[in-house]
Amino acid sequence: MPAPFHPTRAFQAYQLFAANTNVGKTVFATGLCRAAALLGKEKNRNVFYLKPVQTGYPADSDERHVKTYNSSTIRTQTLYTYPDPVSPHIATNSPPEDAEVMQRTKQWMLDSLKGAQDKSGSFFFLETAGGIHSPVMSGTPQADFYRPLRLPSILVGDGNLGGISTTMTSYESLMLRGYDIPAVLLFDKEYRNHELLQRRLKVDVTAVPPPPAYIEDPVHEQASMKKYYEQLDEYLYPVMKRLDQKHEQRFDRLEQMADKSREVFWWPFTQHETVKDVTVIDSAYNDYFLTYAKNENKELEPKEMFDSCASWWTQGLGHGNPDLALTAAHAAGRYGHVMFPEATNEPALALAEKVLEKDTWASRVFVSDNGSTAMEVALKMAMSATGRRYGWAHKAPIEILGIDGSYHGDTIGAMDACSANVYNEQVQWYQPRGHWLTPPSVHITKGQAHVRVPAQVLQQSHGTTVNYDSVATIYSVDKQGENRDPELASIYKDYIRSQLKMLRDQKRHIGAVLMEPVLMGAGGMIFVDPLFQRVLVDTIRQESADLLGYSSADKAGWQGLPVVFDEVFAGWYRLGRQSASDFLGVKPDIAAYAKTLTGGLLPLALTVTKEPIFDIFLSKNKPDCLLHGHSYTAHPMGCAVAKRSIELLDEFAASETEHWAPFRKEWQQQQEESVWSMWSPDVVRQLSFSDRVESVMTLGSVLAVELKDEANKGYGSTASQSIVQSMRRNVFTENGSEATINLFARPLGNIIYLMTSQISTPERVRQCERILLQCIQSSSN
Repeated sequence: MPAPFHPTRAFQAYQLFAANTNVGKTVFATGLCRAAALLGKEKNRNVFYLKPVQTGYPADSDERHVKTYNSSTIRTQTLYTYPDPVSPHIATNSPPEDAEVMQRTKQWMLDSLKGAQDKSGSFFFLETAGGIHSPVMSGTPQADFYRPLRLPSILVGDGNLGGISTTMTSYESLMLRGYDIPAVLLFDKEYRNHELLQRRLKVDVTAVPPPPAYIEDPVHEQASMKKYYEQLDEYLYPVMKRLDQKHEQRFDRLEQMADKSREVFWWPFTQHETVKDVTVIDSAYNDYFLTYAKNENKELEPKEMFDSCASWWTQGLGHGNPDLALTAAHAAGRYGHVMFPEATNEPALALAEKVLEKDTWASRVFVSDNGSTAMEVALKMAMSATGRRYGWAHKAPIEILGIDGSYHGDTIGAMDACSANVYNEQVQWYQPRGHWLTPPSVHITKGQAHVRVPAQVLQQSHGTTVNYDSVATIYSVDKQGENRDPELASIYKDYIRSQLKMLRDQKRHIGAVLMEPVLMGAGGMIFVDPLFQRVLVDTIRQESADLLGYSSADKAGWQGLPVVFDEVFAGWYRLGRQSASDFLGVKPDIAAYAKTLTGGLLPLALTVTKEPIFDIFLSKNKPDCLLHGHSYTAHPMGCAVAKRSIELLDEFAASETEHWAPFRKEWQQQQEESVWSMWSPDVVRQLSFSDRVESVMTLGSVLAVELKDEANKGYGSTASQSIVQSMRRNVFTENGSEATINLFARPLGNIIYLMTSQISTPERVRQCERILLQCIQSSSN
């Protein structure tokens, strides 16, 4: 795979899109190449022209036209040619894969620039075929196909009758996909389309005289066009100068962004005294960031980085997803934002119906804006339900029963629902309101899947390790329940019972059981033994009356205590299943969702629950309602995008041949179960034998590597920092050549975690694995 091609200060690159066919795109490409050559003489720069796809060849050849009316020094190329003058998708019965076409396109760009290294730079023009949504050979619209390049795009408008509409529509389609459009060019015809376009568009609009009428005699035709292009130089040279100026301004800004950001931002979860490099993200697409950083010569150079922290775990359907962008734009155009209390809108209602269609155990959906808020809502629901059922005084202190190492957000209530940790212990308002059980955790060490059982759970002075034949056996709780390992389940039950009896003896009021099912994220990517969480839920629902002393004769809807699942991180297929609760074989009474819910595009969160908990808040008295909300509750854009995201993820999960199927197949060859990961079982095993690695674990899109660090385990550890920085900044080799990307990873104490999106391909994940292995190996030497 060739290195990515992106502009630098020295190498300007532009792409020509057209609002329609036959609007003069090749004429403008020819004229811009000429103008760039004139400007290049002043700056000693070369000019390159590329036509990736040409139909009607060789009778029609845009490359030939460009070369005919430019100097002999211009370098031109056409990559794919087809004789029929038709759309590329029907021009061949054997269409190449998009990846192949993009690879050849990038490679020719790179090869061209390598030959121009002795110059002070180059101008590069890529001419597309037909209109912006005309397809490449596979049928993919060009506007989507060329998006990974995201070159500044010159839109050739339509000067004909009706051309205002096609030009505006094309402009909006490109903007919707994140393209920069520095100029619009079109022919000045009798309809004066450019005058209205100039008023409507926020870019330079330049109209030029149309070419002279075609002359049958080729000699006279060429002489006529030569004279025309000399006239056109007077119009397009100023355009090229303005493009050059905008290009310089763009790179001036990119050079300043790191320092200016240090001056104005207060970054979250960041100790500013230790920040060495600021990652300047120019754009993002699919799994990648396009970043710019200064090299050893103090020159800005581009680098693609795999978003291996899934942008703080939000990415599900890739950056710049045009489907989600269009969905959001439609909702924005239809509604903007509208009031939600005592009202409804179609996106919000459709989302609620879709979620309840999946979560059949629930009946009510509360919409908020982020995971922390969704948890605040869940806590209010649960505490009120418990307090009113058991007749506790309105202001009586109520606590939660949770799991040590959990994290539920940074708002005050969510912080108080966690044991003391690095996120809350320095906050003056923090007051722990609960009791937290010590969790057993799942690991793979030296190829062996095992559960690490802490001493507290065993109720003795030392912990132990319980080995299993496979990870799949550990996660068979959904089918076997406590029969997965009756002896260990009995140990768990004894521990949980002892803790509940202690709380009863202390006369503490426990209002809810709160947990992150299967995976505790911010606490250190802790894969909790699903058997432990299953036993906890079963014990609470079956024995809380005896163990806590609560009378639970009324079992309508929920038993003992409300069980709250925080699925902000792990929900919606993050771990390979729609809900993390699917691994436990039990459902909660309240659940919170966010993160991948909207595919990584917009903030939105949901708290879903059962009717009996909803009924707790019903009365004729307004203050008895759930007094929680925010101004943008159930904003139509987020709701519409969330519904579409769920639909797409469901399609991925159902496919037996595409999307996640290759990953599932690879794991099923190792173990005949439904537990699978996007990370290779062979690489997981290899990591588990590394001298630097204590253990490794993976499910779905998450890979967690626990490094050995006897001095300081946990969030305060610096063990992963050097490896994370290596993944971000180092140069890697693959098959003797430099790798094309770095990995944007975040440190988490002595844990290195990598995370894909739900659209990551096996090829991309394998490349990430190779880089991770290189970095860990080099750190061991």
